[in-house]
Amino acid sequence: MADANPNDEFEKMLRAVLGDEAAEQILDSMRNNPGGMPGGGAAMPDPQSFQIVTNQIRSMLGSAGDGPVNWHVGEQVARQTVIHNGSSTPSALQGESARSALDTASLWLDPVIEIGPVSGPAQVWSRLDFVAHCLPTFKKLTEPVGENIARAFREVMAEQLEHAPEEMRAIIESMLGGQETGSMTDQIVSSILGVQYGGGLAQLAEISFGTTDAGLPLVEGETCALVPENIEAFGEGLDIEASELELYIAVRETAAARLFSRVPWLRTRILDNVAAFASEISIDTQAIENSVREMDLDPQHMMEGQVPEIDLTDVFAFELNPEQEASLASLEHLISLVVGWIAAVTADAVAAHLPSARKLTEIFVRRDATEAPFNQAFGPLVGFELAPRRVREATAFWRRAKAERDITGRDALWNHPDLLPTPEDLDNPDAFFSEETDSSLEQELDAFLAELLEGADNDAAPGNADSTSGSNPAIPHEPSWGETVTGDANARATAAGAGTDAGAGADAGADAGANSAPGEATGSAADSAEDSSASSAEDTAGRSSAEGAAGSSAEGPATDTTAGSGPENTPPAS
Repeated sequence: MADANPNDEFEKMLRAVLGDEAAEQILDSMRNNPGGMPGGGAAMPDPQSFQIVTNQIRSMLGSAGDGPVNWHVGEQVARQTVIHNGSSTPSALQGESARSALDTASLWLDPVIEIGPVSGPAQVWSRLDFVAHCLPTFKKLTEPVGENIARAFREVMAEQLEHAPEEMRAIIESMLGGQETGSMTDQIVSSILGVQYGGGLAQLAEISFGTTDAGLPLVEGETCALVPENIEAFGEGLDIEASELELYIAVRETAAARLFSRVPWLRTRILDNVAAFASEISIDTQAIENSVREMDLDPQHMMEGQVPEIDLTDVFAFELNPEQEASLASLEHLISLVVGWIAAVTADAVAAHLPSARKLTEIFVRRDATEAPFNQAFGPLVGFELAPRRVREATAFWRRAKAERDITGRDALWNHPDLLPTPEDLDNPDAFFSEETDSSLEQELDAFLAELLEGADNDAAPGNADSTSGSNPAIPHEPSWGETVTGDANARATAAGAGTDAGAGADAGADAGANSAPGEATGSAADSAEDSSASSAEDTAGRSSAEGAAGSSAEGPATDTTAGSGPENTPPAS
């Protein structure tokens, strides 16, 4: 920033604060006043212009809200920075080419992954579109550490302002309408952080290809998008056809969008862990004191448009405790798995279609490991790098998973975080893929499903009603043929029915006896009736004993409805 042209810095500040139209009016007025531009002499902006700036700054600081970062300022700075550095709306030709690439990418991916397409539309963004769509996620990632920085800066700046020159205090108080020092300090700090984070978002918008660069899902909802302007800038100097580069990036973007959209736990887990880790980053109070002390608060410079700035790279204490180191390692491992999976399926999808597929794969492995947008744009703002350090190992793992378990088995590992390989599994994939080393979760799931299926088979099997219900007293018991169940009217009715059935059997025996040889009819019929009744009684007694019943006698004697069992029904001997 020290080497920047003061005119450019002043113009950028004016456009961020006032907007293009009002800023242009002030700049025209100052250009007509020799020496009126910053660095051009001692002349100051005319009073009317300075009053406009003062009023707008007062309004801007008043819109800071309750959070640690003034995102009104942040968004304006991001947008104006992108516009200043150059951003154009995609042309009709660029839009058609990008949408066609995304459609083609989806077709190429369908045969090589089990994860279905996103439900949202394919989009083509300018850099300004990127700012608008990614701002909510950007806030979530940066606000936790911003809160820590703001708290430390408030304490230091409050002390510094107490000893500031009277002229400076008068200017600041006039801008803020006479608010108390504490409120003024909060608004100044939140606005300074808004400027810093807005600049980071602008940088991210200028280097990102889509919504999921470097394994981070930067947009909410189900969609995939390309930023043609950034893709074309990246392709300059590469000995690769522009159409091949766009198709390769489209496949990466589409694969990542599918993964984050169809694996419900993944996006939340990554973003929450990033935010949680950032919130625990320690702040170096001494470094903040030095930064505030070195801030240029000279009224003359402020009136010339030189906005106070802070260097956040020195305010973080980078000594992590063991818990933080483990948390960061776990987060980097998960992102390595994401980036590795994207690389593996992208290589499968483009292998038969792009002549430069292998070369493109190597280019993006290097980019993800050393030039990840997160580290370029977020690292200086949140105090740590998030590098997928083991992309090659993760990519090799996913390729082997496909070979060992086919596409379905590979992608099924995303069903639950406990199914994913650990860092040790990347070191020794043989152990992971051996049949004897199924994860405990897989074993539990298999056992649970087997138990459910076994229970369903037992319920459906004929003749198992009594044994099934007997194993669980809470399940109502349905009597089987001829069974006597005591304890309620239905049971007694069943017992009576059993007697009737037994009598019917005796009648059958008597009828058979009528057709027997002379001298055997009476004995045969009686024996048949007796055997039938005895068999029914034994069956009833046996089942009642198995159910733990006291016997039918506990309910009183059952009514004998047996027909054909008495002597009066015995046919006379011939």
